Amino acid sequence: MEDLVRAQLDLIIDPCAAAAGAPAGLVEMGLVRSLAVLDTPDGAAVRVTIGVTEPGCLMGAAFAAQAREHLEAMNGVSEVAVELDHHADWAPSDLAPAYRLRLEEVRAARRRPAAFFPEIPHRTPTPPEPAA
Repeated sequence: MEDLVRAQLDLIIDPCAAAAGAPAGLVEMGLVRSLAVLDTPDGAAVRVTIGVTEPGCLMGAAFAAQAREHLEAMNGVSEVAVELDHHADWAPSDLAPAYRLRLEEVRAARRRPAAFFPEIPHRTPTPPEPAA
């Protein structure tokens, strides 16, 4: 069940990651700070804490609302508790390793010259003629 919960949370895409050209969900971004899935007689009780990448990020409330919506819609889930981590101690090392590689590939592709622009040969500027 925990894998299914993580998959649902990864459907919530961080808009900054999307803007960077490498969309990633909350799990891939390392924004799921803690997750507990407990079996109860009524179904799974899910408790998740979500963070943001920096203190000024306005997405925390939206992430929490979407997480609650996604998790409450899951079959077998009877209780959902979503909290926000306001400490904003996220670091790039929190990125999932596979996502970190994908992001680096996107960034590397952006640094390469576009194929439809031929390389312009380097030309040394000619100094101006001295004034007579």
